[in-house]
Amino acid sequence: MSIRSIASRVTATVTSRAAATAPAITAPPAGLKKGDSGPKVKQLQDGLVKLGYLTKAQAATGPGTFGSLTEAAVKKFQGAQKLPTTGFYGEQTAAALKKALAKPTVPTTPTTPTQPGKFTKPEVISAPSPNSDSRNGADIDAIVLHHTGTNNGKGDMAWMRDPQSKVSAHYMLDRDGKIYQLVGDDKRAWHAGKGELNGVPTDVNGRSIGIEIVNDGSGKTAFTDAQYKALTQLVGYLKQEHKVPAGNIVGHKDVAVPKGRKDDPAANFDWARLRKGIGT
Repeated sequence: MSIRSIASRVTATVTSRAAATAPAITAPPAGLKKGDSGPKVKQLQDGLVKLGYLTKAQAATGPGTFGSLTEAAVKKFQGAQKLPTTGFYGEQTAAALKKALAKPTVPTTPTTPTQPGKFTKPEVISAPSPNSDSRNGADIDAIVLHHTGTNNGKGDMAWMRDPQSKVSAHYMLDRDGKIYQLVGDDKRAWHAGKGELNGVPTDVNGRSIGIEIVNDGSGKTAFTDAQYKALTQLVGYLKQEHKVPAGNIVGHKDVAVPKGRKDDPAANFDWARLRKGIGT
């Protein structure tokens, strides 16, 4: 046996023994919030790092200090667990973290398909909007893409969650690629208005999933790489989940009546990149 082989085996043995003796990462007691510091906050950060909601580099910028990065990671975890995204580490969040850390592995980021055309649902952040109603039994067979008309995701989301606006979408993709779910797939979101599909007048809202992409729609503001990656995963999953025909993945401009009433997504949206990514 070569010296290199022996060294490799020794290294593997030492690594496996170190892993076996490393202390388990557990959830700290509830009651932590932004501004707190100490070993319990460090314990929380270690748990978030293990689950992929916080990177080691991010945790290292404020080990043991509950700052903005830790708060954002807590909100991200809460959204994935369908809890209120308050950023406060309370009883419900602590229980969810304890359960998540007890599992061998917990995927927390969009998963690259292991087979061509196979998609898992990407991570979404819950941000419920009251602006929806029943599909009345209609099947989902279309996906409609929009641009929000601004580059302010926070403002766009607030508008779609305002009961007085009477508008919404199922999902909103922010500039950083984060996906927010405002309306459940089973509900009818109010995103398309009067429309038609493939030239046939229909209730587009009743049969479609609406996705708002944060972009001012000028045709000059680029859609971000993070948005394209998240959108590919989301549309690929929805197409697969609801068996949506490729021809029914459209823009608002394609379904709005009368023609020309809408122009989204903007002219610089890369349809070819999206269709290649989802395999159509």
